[in-house]
Amino acid sequence: MITLKDIIQLLKNAKTSDEIDDKREDIASVIPAIQQMFGYDQMNAAHQYDLWLHSVYTTLNLPRNLDDDMLYLAALLHDIGKPECRCQGSKPEDTNMHYYGHPVKSMEIVRDVVIPELDRQGFYIEAEDMKRLLYYIEYHDDHVSLRLKHLRRHLRIADFEEFQKLMLLQVADAKAHVLIPLVENRIMICSALAGVEGEELYKRILAGE
Repeated sequence: MITLKDIIQLLKNAKTSDEIDDKREDIASVIPAIQQMFGYDQMNAAHQYDLWLHSVYTTLNLPRNLDDDMLYLAALLHDIGKPECRCQGSKPEDTNMHYYGHPVKSMEIVRDVVIPELDRQGFYIEAEDMKRLLYYIEYHDDHVSLRLKHLRRHLRIADFEEFQKLMLLQVADAKAHVLIPLVENRIMICSALAGVEGEELYKRILAGE
C-alpha cells in the first residue's frame, strides 16, 4: 500500500507528469478528496489543463527535491477547493468560469477533510508542518508586488523562508497556466521575490524601513 511518505517522495522527485498521473488512483486511496479534481474542466481561457493535471504540472514546476515536503503537498492540493467555488462572470460576454475565494476554500478542505482523513489512516502531520501547508495553500494566489507592504504583511503570518517558498509555489502555479501577459508578469514578480530582490526587501525591513 502506498503511504503519504511515498506520495511526497514521488511529488519531490518525479520528472514527468506521467510519473505522477500513473499513480493517481494510489494517491486517491490515501487522499480521497482529490478525486473531484480528476478530469475537472476549468472552463477558463487561462487554463489548458484539467484541474488534476494543472496541479500535477504545478508540482513539477517546483525545483526538484527541496527539503520542504509540505511545499510539494501544497502544490498538489492548492486548487482542491475550486469545484466548490465555480461561478460565471458578471458580464454576459465573459464565457469563462471563475473561482473566487478558492484559495481559502482549498485550505479549509485540506484542514477539515484531508488532514483528518490522513490522521485516520495513521499518516500524522506535525503541527508546524500543518501550519506551513495551510499557509502555502491559503496564499498561493495572493497578490504580491516588489513593495515592502506586501512582504511585511506576510511576515506577520510566516517567516521569510516560508514566504520565499510561497513565491516558488506561485511561480510554479503560474507556469502551469496559459502564459498570457498577466501570468508572465506574475512569474516575473514572484521569481524576483523568491530570489535576490526579495532578500533585499527583507534586509530593508530588518533595517527598520
